[in-house]
Order: sequence, then structure tokens, then C-alpha cells
Amino acid sequence: MRTLTTVVLCILFALLTGCPKDDGYVASWPQNPAEIRDYDDTATPGSLRLKAQEYDAWHLKWHQPYYGGSVHILFKDDARTEFEAVDGYGDSTIWTGTYLGSQAFRYYVTGDPQARANVLRMVNTLSGHLHVTGAEGYISRYWAPQDSLGYHGDEWCSESDRCHKVDSGPYAGDFWWGQTSIDQYTGWFFGMVLAYDLVDDEGMRSIIREDVGTVVTTLMKNGWNIIAEDGKKSPVAPQIIPSMRLNFCTIGYHITGDDAMKKELSKMLLNANRVNIRVSDINFMNRYTEYYGNNLAHTNWYNLLRLGRVYFSEDDYSWLLNEFNNSVHTYTRLSHNPWFNGIYLGKGGWKNNPDVDYFNQLVHDLLDFHDVPNYEYYLPARDPSTYTLDPTSVMLADIYDEQPWLEEIMGDGEAQAKEAFSVNQQCSAGFQFQKNPFEINECGTYNPKMVHSGVDYLVAYWLASYHKFLNADM
Repeated sequence: MRTLTTVVLCILFALLTGCPKDDGYVASWPQNPAEIRDYDDTATPGSLRLKAQEYDAWHLKWHQPYYGGSVHILFKDDARTEFEAVDGYGDSTIWTGTYLGSQAFRYYVTGDPQARANVLRMVNTLSGHLHVTGAEGYISRYWAPQDSLGYHGDEWCSESDRCHKVDSGPYAGDFWWGQTSIDQYTGWFFGMVLAYDLVDDEGMRSIIREDVGTVVTTLMKNGWNIIAEDGKKSPVAPQIIPSMRLNFCTIGYHITGDDAMKKELSKMLLNANRVNIRVSDINFMNRYTEYYGNNLAHTNWYNLLRLGRVYFSEDDYSWLLNEFNNSVHTYTRLSHNPWFNGIYLGKGGWKNNPDVDYFNQLVHDLLDFHDVPNYEYYLPARDPSTYTLDPTSVMLADIYDEQPWLEEIMGDGEAQAKEAFSVNQQCSAGFQFQKNPFEINECGTYNPKMVHSGVDYLVAYWLASYHKFLNADM
């Protein structure tokens, strides 16, 4: 407890220079983290905007069937006029949330009523992903009717640990996909908070307040573990790591103003807890084996920094910004990933230290991204004359060959290039920017019937537009 002398001295110091913030400081609620809305969107669209418009239209037409969860589509023929199956719905929540974020950015920049309608619909979709499980605060991976193409019959569902058939209540006739991991929660929070901040609809905000409040309160009650419908921890990555706890709790407080969340947040921000955050975000192996972890980290840290700028003390925000730049973003810097690059440009302090390499690579990577439709393609092994092997990857590959059991706990390890390949020389993927851009082996298959959703291009383009790195005519 402060002595009277300390209080008096602090008051005198505050009158002269402003009293320094206490350890664990959290600003009063609410604060506004949004960019100034001074966009000029009247110019004739350039090639990047035209590509975004095509991906926006394609996603709306094909990749959000039934209740809206984002999926990839297998068409019946090469003409792509009728779809035969949905694919990738086991990760629908993370990509639906990512798509929701892209449309919130789009609406804030353009004021397009279609973007606004997309946001309102996706919030309802993600709310359904939460409530269909019937378990407090537990979010499903996907939600759709039982008569949809993703459902292959009652016997099929009963044989899967992830499939849940709903026979009664408000979701009777539906099914949902379970064993949810922190991956899905990361996308869910990303989309919900951006919709809340960037789209002016009180009915939608009321849904988000209730849902986010429920999920954060439940996670706090459960010691920051994802508890499934059976009352047990989800069998797939159930523990929320410290930096994600900090982000989710900050989002919860920002949206609800809840005092319990503020107290929890204040504890997390104590300087003594910084080591926990630092250890949880060591991502050396993500460079070589589990590259998707880089996407989870960047998605999480984007809103942590966006909100931290207005809610945390200057000292805490500076520490977090430094942690992002020197730990989280280190192994992906200038790696031909316009999504990670845009997050770094927007929240990594780039405006104070401008470097044309970042901007140029962002533009060229988006130009190189595949045109609509983004169907599955084949890449041969990269020409050895075009790259230098990364020595660390070679060493790890040798260790894995000698000790194959390591793959079970650390992921696959193969020799890789030292420098990232350009976007058009990266392997085809449902979300390309979580795919390792250093891969040198052949990958993918040529299949024009299998079309990915394009959420990767949309979120990278509209985030860069929101932060005013891109204009409509570029």
C-alpha cells in the first residue's frame, strides 16, 4: 500500500509531468481503437481492388452455403457451375471469423452495403457455431443442416467423435463438428471484435456482447481451458496460451466493460507475467515444422496490439510491440506473406521506421496471388539453382531421419530454402498464408474442380486497405 508521502509526491509529480501508470494498469472502459475513417474510395478500381471484388463476389456465391460457415468447394465439372461437395469444414470457424474480419475492414473503408450485409450474416453464423453445441462457452468447428452435403448420414455421424447430430431444441435437424481447438477460437474472436468496432449496427453488437461475454467468462471460470460438451477438456489443443489469454480477455473487456475481466486483465499485465508470454510465443519450430502456428500468432497479436494501444500503459504496450517484432514476427519477416506483412505494417511500428521493401513486397505479393477461382494446382520441385538451402532445416531433417519418433511431437521436418519463394511459387492451400513458403518439394495436384475460398487474399487486401497502405486505384 502506498504511504501518504508517496501519494503526495505522485500528485505533485502528476501536476508537473503526469503520474506514471501502475504495474497492471488497464484504461477505463470504453476506448476507441479504430483508424480515422477518412478514406477516399472514389477512384477507378485498380488491379488489386478488381481482384478483391472478384474474390468477394465468388465467396458470396459459392463458399458460404447453408448457414454461412466458410468452406472450400468441390465442383461437379471443370466449368464450375454446380458444386458436388464441401471441403475443409473442420476448420470453418477460424476461416469464417477471418472472412468476417475482412468484410468489417471492407465496410469501414468503402461503406459498401453488401459488405455490411456480409458482416451481419457472418456474426449470426458464428453465434450459431457457439450456441448449437448446447455447452456454455463452447464453440463448434462447423454448423449446418443434416440435409447438407457435409452430412453423410446418421451412421456416418455416429461413428465420428467429432460429429454431433441435433434432434431436439432450437437446432433440431442440424449437426455440428466438435473437438474444437484454440485455432478456431482465434478466428472467432478475430472476426467478432472487428465487426463490433467497425460496423454500426446495435442489434449485431448486442449479439457480439452477449456471445463474447459468455465465452470469455466461461474460459476464465475453466482456468483458460476449452471444455467440451461432455464436461471434459477438448482433446485437441484445449489450453489457451498466455498471449491468447491476454488477447481474448482484452477483447472481452473492450466489448463488455466487465469488471471481472478488467481485474483478470490487470493480473495478466503485471510485469512478473511477461516471462509467461515470452515463453508461450517462442516460435522457432514454427519456421520449420508447424508453420500454421505463425498464422495463429499473427491473428492473435493483431487485435492484442490494436486494443493494447488504447487500454494498456505505455510501458506494457511498448513491451508487447517489441515482443511481437522480435519474437512473433521474426521468422516470417519479408517472407512473401502479405497477411503477416500487413499486420506488421499496421501494428508493428513500421510508420515510425518506413522501409520501402515491406510496402513493395506487400503489393507484389498481392499481384502475384492467383486469380479467381483459386483452384487446386500442382507445383513441381523448385529448381535447385533458384534457392539456397537453409542449414538449420538440413540439420533438423537429418535429426528427424535418425529419430523419426520426433515427428509425432514436433511435426514433420524437411530441408527448406533459406529465403521464401514468391507467392506464385508457394504450394496450393485452403489458406495459403499459413502454408510454409520455404518448401522446395513438389506439392499439390492439378484439380480445377477443387476451389479454395479466397479468404486469404480478402483478409490480406482489406487489412492493408484499412491501414491505408493501399488505395482503390492501385
